[in-house]
Amino acid sequence: MAFLSFGSKKGKVQKMLEESQFDLLLEDAVKNKKIREALFELLSSNNPGIVGDALLTITNLVESNPDVVKGHFNEDTFKKILGLIESRNPYVRENAMTLAYAVVKTYLDLLNKYRAWIVDELGKQLETGDKNQKGFALMIIGELGLSELSDKVREFVDVEDKVILPFEGKKWVKLGDIAKEALEKL
Repeated sequence: MAFLSFGSKKGKVQKMLEESQFDLLLEDAVKNKKIREALFELLSSNNPGIVGDALLTITNLVESNPDVVKGHFNEDTFKKILGLIESRNPYVRENAMTLAYAVVKTYLDLLNKYRAWIVDELGKQLETGDKNQKGFALMIIGELGLSELSDKVREFVDVEDKVILPFEGKKWVKLGDIAKEALEKL
């Protein structure tokens, strides 16, 4: 009796991810809030493959049905996603970057609500992140027009280190070039 289904759908969603049933999962997630909640719960899984797949599925939801998933994004969710950008697992890290970028492009009103916190977090990424995390932070700073970080961005203009980001045209790009691009947008 599916209509009397109570509780978390975490197990069901994890099984669908493990069986690569992404299209069916997306369809179910659009219709069922508990499925969407389970996807966000799985961001805390100990299995990096599940976390990466959950990130990818949420990204697809943001891109295909932004209104359906918008209510699931809050400060804790943003913190979780930014934390996953620091993952040592490249599948998790790249999918977290892809989701964060999709959120930035789609939900400007939410980002304005959390602007002060985002400025702080991206500033920390510029100070303590690895070169790929710094490149990503520079890219997001430019996209969001976070002019309060322009001094920190300028510090990277002459950096020759190359980064690999999971975006078109952002493979083997100098940090300095990303910083210049960000400054043009500020």
